[in-house]
Amino acid sequence: MRNFFLFIQKYSHFFLFIILESVAFYIIYSFNIYHHAVILNTSNDVNGNIIKQRANVSKYFSLEYQNEILQKENNELRKKILESYYIDKGDTITNTDTSFRQKFTYIPGIVIQNTTDKNDNYITIDKGTRHGVRKNMGVICPEGIVGIIVVASENFSIAMSVLNSKFKTTPKLAGNSSIGRVTWKGGSPFYINIEGINKYNTIKKGEKVKTSPYSTIFPENVMIGKVTEVKSSVSDAFFQIKVKLSTNFTMLRSVYIINNLQKNEIEELENSLKNDD
Repeated sequence: MRNFFLFIQKYSHFFLFIILESVAFYIIYSFNIYHHAVILNTSNDVNGNIIKQRANVSKYFSLEYQNEILQKENNELRKKILESYYIDKGDTITNTDTSFRQKFTYIPGIVIQNTTDKNDNYITIDKGTRHGVRKNMGVICPEGIVGIIVVASENFSIAMSVLNSKFKTTPKLAGNSSIGRVTWKGGSPFYINIEGINKYNTIKKGEKVKTSPYSTIFPENVMIGKVTEVKSSVSDAFFQIKVKLSTNFTMLRSVYIINNLQKNEIEELENSLKNDD
């Protein structure tokens, strides 16, 4: 303690200078509008640059991951490019030629807000109505399924994530004759469940789960994930199926919003049938 007071005494003039300088800067900052604005702007610039540099560093370390996703996407596009078309055979009596007609178009977007830790998660995308985005359009990414657009403004849109208790879509599994449904019950953002598959079907661990042809929102064969667990009980007629999602929602960035060019025609036809009933 004695040494501490000797140290203070030895450098007392220096400490007095620091205190007076601090008081002077405080007075200038508090009572001079010009200096207040200069210091505030400088502080904001510094904070902005720090945040920008931190984002650049994070972006740099995720480049390898993003490149792997792009490679997978290119590989899938090469194999599945014709799935965005349907075959129109025309009049089978007079016309034996077949022609491919566009069924789906895609609007690329960037995720600017995303949650994964709630029961009902949503995703904000930087594309809106002026880009052609409308309610009930599907959203996918290079890895697989992402969600469904629920609202769109002129420049932005919000999608209901697969990680949402209200999200439902029909999956397709090899060897499955039942029409089940994809559901999320909270918890880990890496897994979802499939319900409604009866025990007469053969479901194997590691089996791929994809979108079915029964949806007007998603194209067929978009990846959902892989089966990691299949359970059944004597009292239950259905399997309890756990699926590891192919989409990593914790690192979601690039997405595609799907426009089904036949959706309105199909819905009008279905609505006319309901009206007749």
